Amino acid sequence: MRSHVPLRRVAAVVAGLVATATLTGCFAVVRPPPPPPGVYTGWGFDTCQAPNAGVMQAWLQSPFRSIGIYIGGANRACSQPNLNPGWVSTVGNSGWHMAPLYVGLQSYCAFQGGLTVMSQNWSAAYSQGAASADDAVSHASSLGFGPGTPIYFDMEAYNSSDAPCVEVTRAFVTAWTNQLRALGYIAAYYSSSASGIRDEALTIGHAGYSQPDAIWFANWNNLGNIFGDPYFPDSAWPNHQRLHQYAGGHPEGWGGYVLDIDSNIDDGPLAA
Repeated sequence: MRSHVPLRRVAAVVAGLVATATLTGCFAVVRPPPPPPGVYTGWGFDTCQAPNAGVMQAWLQSPFRSIGIYIGGANRACSQPNLNPGWVSTVGNSGWHMAPLYVGLQSYCAFQGGLTVMSQNWSAAYSQGAASADDAVSHASSLGFGPGTPIYFDMEAYNSSDAPCVEVTRAFVTAWTNQLRALGYIAAYYSSSASGIRDEALTIGHAGYSQPDAIWFANWNNLGNIFGDPYFPDSAWPNHQRLHQYAGGHPEGWGGYVLDIDSNIDDGPLAA
């Protein structure tokens, strides 16, 4: 995701990495909430800094109708001078759907350096995941996003061959998911399909893990496909629960304004 560094690094995950971690977590599981109230199907983009409302109005000439916005987190890189409740209201009422992103603590085996990372201890990481959900909801509600809103945790690509690290990351995501659900929000998750998404898919059917309600997977294959990813099965998150970031950072212009964007195809819950 366009957070600490351009996501082109996220897509550069070594394809041969295989998740070898055993499923040893033992955390409380919260049942998923009812189906999300808002699903958007169509084209979208994300960019590091939320453009001003005038640019968003001009970009209604584009085929995009969704935008990823960075609402907070320890590893959020870009300042957000335009992002406030007025912007959310104006942009939402003009026809845009929004994917709130929270760039919190990262896996301690993340490929990218210079990040603030989670604890290497399972229990501590679980507590950090819950605290991250609390903070994300605080940021979301301050912008006017109430219960029922999906919040996507941005987990940058990490080393899936490091079994202890994978288990700690899963503990963190389980707590994130449980706490967001408990607070009435949609627990959603962004990561590389070759690491974070694959590792979560492998927990399906195993007691002790809570999988996110929706995913946003990064695979820069330049294909606008929701299904058919080689790293996780089509049976995982099949019911309007997927966003796909299929192209990395590139300049694109509409309505007289050029932005540096990542491109997405959406079929999942967004805020309207």
